[in-house]
Amino acid sequence: MKKARSECPHGAAGLPSGALRSSKRACEACGETEELRICQVCGYVGCCESHAAHDSEHFEATGHAFIRPSISGLFRRDPGWLWCYLCRAYLE
Repeated sequence: MKKARSECPHGAAGLPSGALRSSKRACEACGETEELRICQVCGYVGCCESHAAHDSEHFEATGHAFIRPSISGLFRRDPGWLWCYLCRAYLE
């Protein structure tokens, strides 16, 4: 499901328009290096649900509701999608 960022009642509108970045290249919990997600509140890097779902575990433990794909490479300008766990939706 997709919804406008402004329709998210959990604070998405207050996030910076660009993605929070991290120099970490592996999941902080298991060391997985593919399909990484970065918490847009604190910068935690976790693997996605197709691996060990440490991104979701981070949300459950902290309540940090927003993730984006971890950006690799210096030249990527598009911050990628934004997911709100509480809305259960991609935000545009």
